[in-house]
Amino acid sequence: MKKSLLSVILLLSILFTQAQSYYPLADPCDADKVYLKLPSASYDNNCVQQLNLTSQYFTAFPMEVLKLPNLRYLAIQNADIKEVPVDIFLLKNLEVLDLSNNSISSLPSTLGEMKKLRKVIVRNNKLTSVPTSLANCKNLEVIDLTGNPITFLPDEINDLPSLTNFRVSGSSAGDPNVLFDLLRRMKHITHLDLSNKKLNYLPTTIKHMKNLKVLDISGNNLHWLPSEIGDLQNLEKLVLGTSGKEGNKIFALPNSFRNLQSLRVLEMANNGLVSFPMELTGMSQLTKVDLSNNSLVNLPGEISSMKSIQQLDIRNNNIKKIPTSIQKLSNLINFSYSGNPLSTEEQGKIYKLLQ
Repeated sequence: MKKSLLSVILLLSILFTQAQSYYPLADPCDADKVYLKLPSASYDNNCVQQLNLTSQYFTAFPMEVLKLPNLRYLAIQNADIKEVPVDIFLLKNLEVLDLSNNSISSLPSTLGEMKKLRKVIVRNNKLTSVPTSLANCKNLEVIDLTGNPITFLPDEINDLPSLTNFRVSGSSAGDPNVLFDLLRRMKHITHLDLSNKKLNYLPTTIKHMKNLKVLDISGNNLHWLPSEIGDLQNLEKLVLGTSGKEGNKIFALPNSFRNLQSLRVLEMANNGLVSFPMELTGMSQLTKVDLSNNSLVNLPGEISSMKSIQQLDIRNNNIKKIPTSIQKLSNLINFSYSGNPLSTEEQGKIYKLLQ
């Protein structure tokens, strides 16, 4: 009898040990796992840290999301959400909120209670403003309002200590002076995207944005840049147009442009250049210059002074001859020149010069 009882106890002990080994709660959570659907099993709720519900049709915000206390990343894109619930503040650990491509016309003030928020991405909605309470999110680094009809932004967000990246492209800017009067007060902005804003000019007040490192103003209606652009001493990348984006109608650069001695990348495709901007020849830090799809008729011999240049794109212009001095560009690894009326002889010369 005792032997039988001991056998039963031993068997139960083994079964209990095996059950512990395979019971889901015993498995550690995978912080890098991205859930693509709302978890159906309740034991997953505490494990879900990243949830991407892109292109899943929701007509209302899925309230089940609020039951995920450890959620850090939430994306609900390409749906038809019209309203964000005030209870979203329950997601205390959320760092990235991406609600792009919905029909949201306002954001709840309770966003200000989400202290860990680093990125708020609400591209292509119907927002005209953002709540003042966002100023309470001291860790906020990125606000992306691309494609929204923004008409007002609260002054309080200007003092956000971590906000460095602000994107408000893709909707009419209205009066550029009003827009830049707001932007100049964003003390810490280093990345600014104002592409496709229907800007007809850049106000001289741009000179106050001295912390800018990246500025994208492609896809506007600019015919010239103000001389004050030269005051942006920290600017490293300027986008006036790329092969994949519309450009402007800029036909020349101001003399002050040569003051941008930190500039490393200039993308100026799809503009109205007729002559090569000589201002570039005195800029020692330039590593990439894209002047494709303009109306350039020549490259100057002085191009040899651009010692740091690694990528030079002059495709689809009217250039018939390349100066021999290009062989002095020892760092040039990518020279794109197709789409110009270069003779076979001239193309052969280019090949030899770059050997």
